[in-house]
Amino acid sequence: MTSHLTRQKHAEERLGAALQQMNDAIRDAHKSGIDVDISTLTMHTPRGPMVQADLKAFRAYVAPPVLRLVEE
Repeated sequence: MTSHLTRQKHAEERLGAALQQMNDAIRDAHKSGIDVDISTLTMHTPRGPMVQADLKAFRAYVAPPVLRLVEE
């Protein structure tokens, strides 16, 4: 059985590796002419708020996409 502390340490290591990969990918995208827009989403869970990242990519030489509400 894995202890709570071991699971937390493993989760922290995974987050660190994921952050490094994400930053490398954003850097590569920027070098190739793609801009990245990053925003956060807050999900409400029984344990409390959980923040997640949302990424959108678009070509740097055009304006960022305009978001609009589409009614049914």
